[in-house]
Amino acid sequence: MLAVSLVLLVGCQYNPWADRFLTARPSEQEVAGTYVIDADSQKRNIKLPLEQNSGTFPIDHSAQIVLSGDHKAQFIHVPEDYRGKAACSVTGRGSWHLGKNDSFSVVRASIVNEEPNSPCKGDFAYELMLYGKRSPYKLHITIGDPDSGDAVQFEKQY
Repeated sequence: MLAVSLVLLVGCQYNPWADRFLTARPSEQEVAGTYVIDADSQKRNIKLPLEQNSGTFPIDHSAQIVLSGDHKAQFIHVPEDYRGKAACSVTGRGSWHLGKNDSFSVVRASIVNEEPNSPCKGDFAYELMLYGKRSPYKLHITIGDPDSGDAVQFEKQY
């Protein structure tokens, strides 16, 4: 019985950011806006065991997410862990809407990557966690394994 309990404890997943993910449903007006990479994310040094390019995961400090009131979305150099095979960025246009992931509120964005030199081609579906207990919220992107705590956050620009 003790061995089974220990195995279950070791196997438990814990996302260190989850206690600040938003559970209430925000208004679309609270979420719409222009978001830039926050100061903490700019200092972060994320290392992933990627197949093609091991080393440091590149985070472009000019990365930006624009969510307009008419549900159009624009991503500029937004980091992407492409199936654990490549670290790249996504620049393109698409759409967004509010949704839920279990009890958490999320922004679901569908973007077509137009970045010419990116190894990530085609359509991308993002699930951006809303971070914070009150507006203005941050947009949270987990990089790699959620248990690692590696993430990039975007804050609303005014």
